[in-house]
Order: sequence, then structure tokens, then C-alpha cells
Amino acid sequence: YEKEFTPDESLAGKKLLLEFEGVYHNAEVFVGDKKIAFRPYGYTNFYVDLTPYVQVGKTSRISVIARNADQPNSRWYSGAGIYRPVTLWTAEEAHILPNGVRIRTLSVSPAAIEVSVETSAPGLVQVEILDDSNCVCRMAGESKGKLTMVLEVPKARPWNVDTPNLYTCRVVFGNDRWSESFGIRTLSWGREGFCINGNRVILQGACIHHDNGLLGAVCDPDAVERKVRLLKENGYNALRSAHNPCSKALLTACDRQGMLVMDEYIDHWYI
Repeated sequence: YEKEFTPDESLAGKKLLLEFEGVYHNAEVFVGDKKIAFRPYGYTNFYVDLTPYVQVGKTSRISVIARNADQPNSRWYSGAGIYRPVTLWTAEEAHILPNGVRIRTLSVSPAAIEVSVETSAPGLVQVEILDDSNCVCRMAGESKGKLTMVLEVPKARPWNVDTPNLYTCRVVFGNDRWSESFGIRTLSWGREGFCINGNRVILQGACIHHDNGLLGAVCDPDAVERKVRLLKENGYNALRSAHNPCSKALLTACDRQGMLVMDEYIDHWYI
């Protein structure tokens, strides 16, 4: 894969980060003739810092090679090449770190959540919790690189497989903004079984592969939404990604539609 990229003046002085959500496999990333990244595993996302390798107003050739000749290399249809989205993230020198916003439910009644934010520099962090477009609570604090705060959500609507209520956490740090959707729920398991928000839930599960049938391995969000919807309509409430980490699109669809996920890491074999 080749793409010519010319950063314009709006990107001057900014951090440029290229995210590959999935390249199958043995992916090599070049700028010009210089190899700047290698990722052997084909199912995890990875980041490439373009900042040192490109210049404003100058055209650079970005190349990606996916080497999939070591066949057979899987027990299922893997596809090949860039099959999940590629995103260019840009930010000021002071920014929220990639995957730097984490949300955890502390309790459901009263509803309390813990929000952790990691930043590249000290500064003021502002957090808002939105129900649709309505702000239900907010808080601000000074970050020294990492800030953790606890917010209470009034009249909260918990997430469950039958009522997949979602909120949005919006974080502002200088000129950088980040939004993350989440559900308010607690998980527990023991003698009483598996519980969400203290209520026992029977897991009706299925294993699914990452491809979308005749569409192939390409991660099409509509096809992923449809896959989850059909399984949900047929009585399933849990999925296992066989046998590799699933896409962000699948996790988002499961959040929205009330599907639990066992996000499997790896299935590795030689013979």
C-alpha cells in the first residue's frame, strides 16, 4: 500500500500519530525508504509516530507492506492486508495520551464512576458526563501527567444486556478533546453465578470469527452491527472473539446492543 502525504500549515508543530487497527500480517511501515515500524501480529492495533519523519509542505511517501506468504498460518480465514481502519491522530504538544481516558464503575446505587486521564503535560483537565446531549455532572482538576477523579451520576440508568444504556464522557485538556462512551455497571461472580449490577445473568454465548462471510475480512461497521443484531435477535447475550482480539467496531456495537464480550487474545500454532 502506498500513499503520498503532504502536511499543510494547520499541522505545523503538532504531534502526528498514525493508528493501524489491524494489518494481516508481519506489517512493515515505511516513510520513503526508512522502515519506522514492524508489527508481526495481525489482530492488534498499533501506533506509529510520524512526527519526526514528515515536514510541513513536503510530500512524503508512506508505504505499508503486509507479508502473508507463510501459508498456512491460521486455522480459519484470516484475510490479508489492511483490513481495519487507519486513522491519523493530530494534537498539540500538550494533549491527552492515546487510550489515556479510562472509566470504571465504582457503584450503581448511588451511581459513582472513576475517570482517569493521562496527559503529556501538566494542566487543567475538565470532565463532563453526558446523557445523550445533556450534561448530568462535571468536574475539573489539575493534572501532573495523570489525574483520577470520582463523579456521582444523578438518576443514573445502569447498563445491562436488556437495557444497554450508554453515557458519554467528554474530556477537555487545553485544545485537545476526547469523548468515550461507557455504561454504568458492576460485575461480580461467585457461588451465585455471574451478576451484573447484583442480578444474576445466564450467559447465552457464541463464538464468532472476525470476518463477515462473503464480504471477507474487511471490517465494515454496518456488517458488524448486523452480525451482532442477528445474534441478539436469536437469543444470544455474549460473544467470544475466536481466536483473536476483536475490532473496535465490534466492541462498540456490543456496547450499544447489550452484548457481553470475551475478547480473546491469541490462538498460536505451528503445525
